[in-house]
Formats: sequence, C-alpha cells, structure tokens
Amino acid sequence: MEMVKIDNFFSDEFLQRERLKSNTDIVSIFCIAGLAVNLVLGFGLGVFGLYEDFTVYMLTMVVVTVISMLCVGWICAKFCGGMKACIKKYEKKTGLSDNFLLVLFGFSGCMTVNLILTIISLFFPFIGSSNIDISEMNIYNVMLMMFAVALAPAVCEEIAFRGFVMGSLSEFGQGFAVIMTSVFFGMLHGNLSGILFAFSAGLLMGCVRKTSGSLVPSMTVHFLNNAYAVCSLCFMKMADGEEGLMMYAVFSFIFMLVMVVVFVISMLVLNSKNIGIFTFSSGDCVLTTSENAKVVLTRPLFWVFMAFAGIITVLSLGA
Repeated sequence: MEMVKIDNFFSDEFLQRERLKSNTDIVSIFCIAGLAVNLVLGFGLGVFGLYEDFTVYMLTMVVVTVISMLCVGWICAKFCGGMKACIKKYEKKTGLSDNFLLVLFGFSGCMTVNLILTIISLFFPFIGSSNIDISEMNIYNVMLMMFAVALAPAVCEEIAFRGFVMGSLSEFGQGFAVIMTSVFFGMLHGNLSGILFAFSAGLLMGCVRKTSGSLVPSMTVHFLNNAYAVCSLCFMKMADGEEGLMMYAVFSFIFMLVMVVVFVISMLVLNSKNIGIFTFSSGDCVLTTSENAKVVLTRPLFWVFMAFAGIITVLSLGA
C-alpha cells in the first residue's frame, strides 16, 4: 500500500503539474524583468532629455530590446533547459513554398486585426495608439527606425517569445503554449491598443511558428508587420494637409481590405494542402487545457506580472 502511494505521488500528472508551475514562474519573472528594464531605461531617457535626440532614442530602443528580450530571456531560459533546447522543441516541418504561404497568412492576418482595431478605435478612442514619432523625414531616420522598430524587435522578441516562452510551455500542449505565449506577449506591450493587437498577432505568429517548426517565418511576419507601421508613419508625415491625410487613409483602408481577402485565401490554400495551421497536438501532456489553466492562474508571480502590466496600461490611458 505504501508503494502505491509513492507511485501515485510521482505520477506523470504530478510531475507535469510541478514543471508547469516552475516554467510559469520563470516566464513570469522574465516578463516582469522585461517590463522593469523598459521602465528604468525609459525613465532614464526622460531624466536626461534624450528623447529629443532621435538617433539616441532609436538606438536606446534597440539596446532595451536586446537587454529585456535576449539577455533576460537567455538567463531565464537556463532554468527551462536552455534557450537552444526551448527553440528546438518544434522540429522543422514545412518547405520554402509552404513557409511563404505561412508568412502570407500571418502578415495578412495581422493586417486584418489592424483593420478591426482601427474600426473599433473610431468608437472607442481611449484605446489609443503608438507614441513613436519621426523627427525629420530623411533616408537615415527611416532606415534607423526600420532597424530599431521593425528588425530588432522581430528578431529579439521572436527568439524570446516564440522561442523560449513557447518552447518552455510546449510540453503542456501546442494550443496551450500558443495561447499563453500570446497572453504574456500582449500584456508586455503596456498600452491597450498594443495589448489587443499584440495578443491577436501573437496567436497568428504562434500558429505560424508551431506549423513551420522554425522561427524564421514568424520573425518575417513580425518584421513585415512592424515595417508596415514604420511605412505608415512615414506616409502620414509626407501627406500634405487634410487632403493628403485623406488619401493616405483611403489607400490604407483599401490595402487592409485586400489583406483580408489574402488572409481568407491563404487559409483556404493551407487547408487544401493539409497544412494544419489550426491543428494543435497535446503531445505527451496528461493534463487537460483547463487543468493547465488552473495551474497558471494559481501562480502568484503570474498575477504579479499581470498587475504590473495592468498598472502600466492604466497609466498609459492618461498619457
């Protein structure tokens, strides 16, 4: 009888539950540290008046991204088997042509979400928008912004989230890993519009990452999405008066409508090729999704992160 109790105590269910507790705590610490780095360095920029220098501002954004995502992420990943081990949790499954379809699916999906949130913001303006601006329109500033806002986050954030975070949660089911990674990814953005968009885009990029087995397609989607935001800002700067802004708004709306059509077509093509973009494996996980969720929701560090991110979000509404 005593042996039965010991066997039950060390059952697969118990061990997986303990690993999920540990990994959730580690991911929560990573996200809390990431927010803290952003706040501290952002405060430092304001104190020393460095926001006024566009070059310094952009380069500092790169430094913040590298430190908060790669450096902190690499340290935290050490407690989940290492960054490489987390990234390798998903084996490569698709070829070049299929990856192109997945990138098309991911980017057009992001544009579809962008259109929906743009329409919602017309009725709920408190949702807000990005406060990044470009001081002067020239090729140097545009390329610098492309590097700081599009390329660096695409590489660093995908390694951190679709690599470390998603990999550390993969053994508890692919669907659970994609959703929880998107929750952490979304809340880390610190403002309402950013949270809503990043969560939705995170789901799309998580599906792309899970299906392709590689970080490159999700990095590409991330880069294209951020590059579109940079290009949009540049076009708005170039617009001449109200008429120019109206032309930009019409062009942007038409482009997003086209992307909605592309999104639907890409889903149909992927489905016809039996590429399970929305098919999720539970693997060897013996816990159900609801049981996984209960474990996460009982972790104090998870709620510390959610409260921290929530406070920053509320403060951003009044900014």
